[in-house]
Amino acid sequence: AKTLDWAFINDPRVAIRAGAGGSTINISRAPALAYHVLQLNAKRLMFTDVKVRQAIACAIDRQEVLDTASLGEGEVTSPATPPYYRANLKDLFCYKKDEAKAKQLLADAKVTNLKFKIMAATGEPPTAVAEAQNIQAQLRKIGVETEIETLELGVYVDRWLKADFDAVVALNGGNPDPDVMFYRYWHSTGNLNSVANYSSPEIDKLLEQARAVADPEKRKPIYDDIQKKLTEAAPWVWLYVGYEYRVGQPYVKGFTPLPNGSLIYLREAWLDK
Repeated sequence: AKTLDWAFINDPRVAIRAGAGGSTINISRAPALAYHVLQLNAKRLMFTDVKVRQAIACAIDRQEVLDTASLGEGEVTSPATPPYYRANLKDLFCYKKDEAKAKQLLADAKVTNLKFKIMAATGEPPTAVAEAQNIQAQLRKIGVETEIETLELGVYVDRWLKADFDAVVALNGGNPDPDVMFYRYWHSTGNLNSVANYSSPEIDKLLEQARAVADPEKRKPIYDDIQKKLTEAAPWVWLYVGYEYRVGQPYVKGFTPLPNGSLIYLREAWLDK
């Protein structure tokens, strides 16, 4: 209706609609550094055995989650989302769905009738509930039953910070520097390690080693190794990155989108009318 000049949008369905039907609206898609993830609470009884966590990871087709919840607007990602530091997905544990392996891992763990709750916030991100529902349907195929617990965002964040959940669908912030992304969650002294609820002396050592190196070419192999170890331990199931959308009328000029979601260059935008 042209009552708005410019908008920041985080719902792919809205961005697609804005550009449909011969629309003259300009839509920019900046690949995001923030990532969609299924967090498993490794300190909950049902997830203390690594084989159970691995089974969940092997049962999920990440591309299907992306296609269902975000209409394919994004790409499956490794734990590190900055393009330079992303590990090769082929090198990561069970990044290709393998239901037979998932069932075998549960059998090896002597686990039957596995049930747990998946916590999701209503509306933030807009795709959260759809992600949880698709994951629920995929896990049912290996005999795992889940209940989706939808919460208002403030309650969700409070529960998340207290790690008061079995599993949670989350959209976590990314950063161009993998140290910022990983250390806070995966080092035993990290400020959010109590949320991640998983650490190991080996990963601690690698994170400390990477933090002490400045050369990106020397850092990358270390972070590749960290990603391999994290996906094999499967405390989380990293899903995908979406896009940061900036939508504007054709007369809005000069805005440069950034993948970290920053709007700093809005100060350089102007209206050509």
